[in-house]
Amino acid sequence: MSVAPADSQSAFTARALLRRMLTHAWAKGLGTSAGMSVFFVAYFALLRAPAFPVTTMPLTWLDHLLPFQPWTLLPYCSLWLYISLAASVIVDLRQLLSFALGCLGLSLAGFALFWFFPTTIPVSAIDWNRHSSLLFLKSIDQSGNACPSLHVAFAIFTALWFERLLPALGGGVITRVVNFAWAALITYATLGTRQHVALDVYWGAALGALAASLNFIATPCRERACATPRPLYAAVAVIKLCSLLLWSSGVHFLWCLLLFLSGGALVLWQLFAPNAQGLLRVVTRFQTTRPEVWLTIDDGPDPDDTPRILDLLEKHHARATFFLIGERAERHPDLVREIARRGHEIGHHTRSHPSDGLWRHSPTQLARELDVNFGAGLQPTRFRAPMGIKNLLLARALAARGLTCIGWSIRSRDSFARDPALVAQRVLRRLRPGTILLFHEGLFLRPEIRVDALRHVVEQATARGFRFIVPPAAALS
Repeated sequence: MSVAPADSQSAFTARALLRRMLTHAWAKGLGTSAGMSVFFVAYFALLRAPAFPVTTMPLTWLDHLLPFQPWTLLPYCSLWLYISLAASVIVDLRQLLSFALGCLGLSLAGFALFWFFPTTIPVSAIDWNRHSSLLFLKSIDQSGNACPSLHVAFAIFTALWFERLLPALGGGVITRVVNFAWAALITYATLGTRQHVALDVYWGAALGALAASLNFIATPCRERACATPRPLYAAVAVIKLCSLLLWSSGVHFLWCLLLFLSGGALVLWQLFAPNAQGLLRVVTRFQTTRPEVWLTIDDGPDPDDTPRILDLLEKHHARATFFLIGERAERHPDLVREIARRGHEIGHHTRSHPSDGLWRHSPTQLARELDVNFGAGLQPTRFRAPMGIKNLLLARALAARGLTCIGWSIRSRDSFARDPALVAQRVLRRLRPGTILLFHEGLFLRPEIRVDALRHVVEQATARGFRFIVPPAAALS
């Protein structure tokens, strides 16, 4: 038996890393250079012409604890390499644009604070003439625009982006440790060079974490390997730690409490917002170049609706995924078998469809909702969370059972509608290849909507040349 060289994985990772860096290299290089140039022009304009009286930031216990350390100039200046590296390993243009917009948003937030609340740090007793390299830094950056420290904000922002990207790069625990150590060293260097005081660092770190979290919400990562909640948890940890450090440094309790709760709000958004991707990967589209869409029908089987829907789909040679509730499947095993016999897919929609979602379920309760026997030898591979509400443990629980979480592109809102024609109009207006449609069946729908709304969509979409398919697993990557 042959044994691969010990460095084969690292060599592969190095080659993959080089390929990623060369992808869209011109856009990355020009965009990074232009972005940094515009940033410094705006930064120095605000620095040299403050619009309001400048406030001197107070020293805190940490400032008195940490000594001046000239050697920290090198890690301080490494921030710009750090940011450039993060941009260089992004291969998807949409993700690259998201990173650029995140940097822009972070800059604008900092500039707005500099404009309305210009700050500086206390005059230091250090003889800068004895430190020529730092003297140059002090001559171009007068330690104004101190709070929040955008230097620290960008370090934390970049660290969280790397935490998001590293799984796709093949990076393991050591790489992640190096990433956060680099960001921590840059943060420490802002104090070691006496460019900032501790309060600037705390507010800057919190701003960077908030900016990255909002950036991730706006543009979820589409690479399967990057579907991890670690960046979210890291951002929340930074925010909560900063709020505690600010409180220990004399900042008003209400400001600290507001910042502390904002971290929890980020987690709540990921739990309750349908299709939110911060806790696990939720598929909202599939890959196709043809006029194909994916019809998904929740909450069955229903003895009245399911047979009529099956006849409708068979008439138009359409295929669909029926996300079934386990308890209803146990009551109507014949309908489950009929769905499968007619060539449709059985999806997993929990055992009981808990009315308040899965968010507060314990591991035991969550396992009970997921461990369902749909009969007839069926083992679903696709799962939809009731109402799109998730659980902090859901990603691991689904992975252990070989389930992929499926969201939707278009929600028909048939649960609230009265006119089937309006439902069809709403859906057909947004229909595109690769779209995932969400419909329902069952008694809770209004009688005038049940099946009729779906009939309008299937007939009109088919007339437009669309096909209803169940996409293969490869199309969801």
